[in-house]
Amino acid sequence: MGRSSSHRHGLRSARRRGIAALAVSALLLGGCGGGGGGEIVAPPPVLPPPQPQEPPPAPPPTFFPPGPIPADAHLGGMWSPVYSWPLIGMHAVLMPDGSVLTYGSNTVGKQTGKFDYDVWVAGSSAPDAGHLTLPNTTPTDIFCNAQLVLPQAGSKVLMAGGDNFVNGFTTNTGNPNTNIFDRADNSLTLGPDMYRPRWYATLTTMPNGDTYIQGGRDGTDRPEVRTVDGAFRLLSDVDTSTLDFYYPRNYVAPDGRVFGYDTFGRMYYVNPEGRGSMVLLDTIPVANRGQDATSAMFLPGQILQFGGESNGAIVIDINGATPTITPTQALSSQRRWATATLLPNGRVLATGGSEVYNELIGVNNSAEIWDPSTGQWSVGASGQVPRLYHSSALLMPDGSVLVPGGGAPGPARNLNTEVYYPPYLFAAGGVRATRPAISSALGTVDLGKTVTVTVNSSKAISRVTLLKTGSVTHSFNMDQRFLELPFTTSGSTLTAQMPSRGVDAPPGYYMLFVIDSAGVPSEAKFLRMTVAGASQ
Repeated sequence: MGRSSSHRHGLRSARRRGIAALAVSALLLGGCGGGGGGEIVAPPPVLPPPQPQEPPPAPPPTFFPPGPIPADAHLGGMWSPVYSWPLIGMHAVLMPDGSVLTYGSNTVGKQTGKFDYDVWVAGSSAPDAGHLTLPNTTPTDIFCNAQLVLPQAGSKVLMAGGDNFVNGFTTNTGNPNTNIFDRADNSLTLGPDMYRPRWYATLTTMPNGDTYIQGGRDGTDRPEVRTVDGAFRLLSDVDTSTLDFYYPRNYVAPDGRVFGYDTFGRMYYVNPEGRGSMVLLDTIPVANRGQDATSAMFLPGQILQFGGESNGAIVIDINGATPTITPTQALSSQRRWATATLLPNGRVLATGGSEVYNELIGVNNSAEIWDPSTGQWSVGASGQVPRLYHSSALLMPDGSVLVPGGGAPGPARNLNTEVYYPPYLFAAGGVRATRPAISSALGTVDLGKTVTVTVNSSKAISRVTLLKTGSVTHSFNMDQRFLELPFTTSGSTLTAQMPSRGVDAPPGYYMLFVIDSAGVPSEAKFLRMTVAGASQ
């Protein structure tokens, strides 16, 4: 890790304000009279006729870079130009309003989260506009911590652990702090301490809304749970000291336990109930592991793992009694520090990486997409900037993928971002595809219930998909998840069936997409999944 040096605070803001509706109040006058006379009552004043109210303006179109679209964009997608970003986006979180929280360096690209964090209000502006860069006023250096959006209402991000900043220097040691980012006022507030200091830990949202916390330097011996009321419980019967501390790849398994594996490929199950229990399993082959590998649960109980020690890729299936590992097609090259991102159509995007650990040797700037129905990779368009260690990637509600960061340390200090636009956003001939649109707003939905929306589309709707909003750092997205939903249609009305099990759809915020018969997705609508019958 690099040392942090002097820092200059920067505050850039671009705030969006809604249009306030004008309220017209009417004065009602009345009188009463009696026989034989009485008080003379003045007639009511003559008011001007009410002015016709303009309908509220349509939301501005989502930003799309100007300029020609490549003729083959419908096959390989398209990359945006490179846009400046206020800091290195090592940590990136999609908020339930479509904004993006990033942090991890200061505004000159030095390692530390002690000073700044940034909120980007995505929308009609390019990614180099619409930023609110704010000072971190807590005592915590949030560099290399763990983060995810809490499932309860309120658009809050739990941050766990981080580094210690002492006498002007980072120490590369863990702290026990938790912090809460609140999108309502963009504040960052210190919370109660965990039982263990943790640097490079992993957070996992459980089916009951609790957060499972494991790993991190100085917290290797025991995991713990943050309950929905904000209290902490140490899993004193779970010994994780033989596992590597570095961002464990943890997922909610179909049986409700936590399934995971460390950077050395050692697999395990943890039951986080009570004092906890743990079962150690077999080891992932050496060619398919490493702290610089990446993974994504592309269907419930099925995990794609690639990157790291080779260009190989495997599928880990945890739906049975014991995990099974099946090779799938290898990538076009070895991609150390690539990032796996789930797409609205259920495919998995690989961005970033190089053949040599955090070096500009064998850099792969291409987008590479894996199709779970065929097990095949397709190589798409190439970006301009190497995205290595400390880069990230995040699916946006318009179906594009934000790809920021890289550096501190590294051969490039990337205070910038690119956006990848996958092939499903284009039609042949270098034009943008006509997209279906969901015109209904969504809110809170219980497991097992249905959601009814109005859809405008020139083509039949063939799929409805649900993706959990992402929270990514260090080549691992801790919260992304993909689900295919059964649905029925009647004219322009579509009714989708939500999953019935919390192990398949842990509570929290999701993006709902409809996909037409040409494979073109709508822009997403957000919903919040709750535990049925629980007040969250």
